[in-house]
Amino acid sequence: MRRIATATLAAGVLITTFALTTTPADAAVGFWRTVGLSGVDAFGYYNAEATKVTLNFDLKDTKKDGYSAALRFTFTGTKKQKDDVRVVALQGDRVQDKWQTVSSTRLKHLYVQECRGTWSKGTFKTKKCAGWRQHY
Repeated sequence: MRRIATATLAAGVLITTFALTTTPADAAVGFWRTVGLSGVDAFGYYNAEATKVTLNFDLKDTKKDGYSAALRFTFTGTKKQKDDVRVVALQGDRVQDKWQTVSSTRLKHLYVQECRGTWSKGTFKTKKCAGWRQHY
């Protein structure tokens, strides 16, 4: 419980510092956390600027059960732009924790989905996912 509180406090301090020191007037900064799928724990912050959005996040696989933790991100843009979909998965079946960064030029909305899956011949195969959640 102390680790969760410490991580949340550290993320809050980081976000506040980041927002106060580097954000232009037209940028949006926000915090998000996963809530849906057992074995996947992730949180992070996004910084939406005029031309791109950058998402920094911590992805944790909390179970050693044969599946790897993953996140799917969908960044939406205008009607003429295709959605930008990214999948970030941890390698191997072990309890692990890793900070990562994803960015996109699609600025309208960010959707996140927690998933579990397996690796086969260098390709991640999704086995189970929670629902999509809109974060901005």
